Amino acid sequence: MEREKGSDVQRVSKGLFQAWGVREVVTAVLMNVLTLVLMFAGSSVTMLHPHLAMLASGGAAVFLGAAVFMLMVFRVNRFGVTTLFATMAALMFCTMGNYAIMIPFYIAGGLVLDLVFLRSEEQRRSIRWVTAAWSTFSGLYLLSTMIPVISNLDAYIDNFIRNFGSDQAFIDAFLRYYTDPLWVFGIAIATVICGFAGCLAARVLMRKHFSKAGAL
Repeated sequence: MEREKGSDVQRVSKGLFQAWGVREVVTAVLMNVLTLVLMFAGSSVTMLHPHLAMLASGGAAVFLGAAVFMLMVFRVNRFGVTTLFATMAALMFCTMGNYAIMIPFYIAGGLVLDLVFLRSEEQRRSIRWVTAAWSTFSGLYLLSTMIPVISNLDAYIDNFIRNFGSDQAFIDAFLRYYTDPLWVFGIAIATVICGFAGCLAARVLMRKHFSKAGAL
């Protein structure tokens, strides 16, 4: 029994402290960028209508980003992959007008996801664990919208107008959905489901295409 516990501790320690090389860093950065581009593309499609944007932009983003994120975790297989991704995501969102206060939220969230879901090599090779990590990130991604809303709603609306224009329909839709806790909860759950669905679709793609191409 003690030997089994000792071996478990050794496996976790190895997973946590395995060094990153240049290859892992470059691979992670490039694939994180691709994931963020896909997320941005998915979110942009929903901007065709105010209500669609408020309800589905997060879901569309995490659905499209799931496959590359999962592939990145499998390829890099190092502790901290989610923390790096979350940090890059936060920095990109800040350049698009979001508040810098979101950066520590994303970094802390990424670190917690790494510690809970992806701390060992075995977990990072497991589709189930990676799916759990991305699905949880999907919910946190949506809920991060509430940080500037709670901290200073008026300033956030002004910033929203500067970035998306003064279309009152978008402002009204935003206030309708994101100042109502029930709507926020419902949209967050729907976003988690979309992230999970994206992982299921990614599993099919990986089996049919990435494995044959030697990407896994």
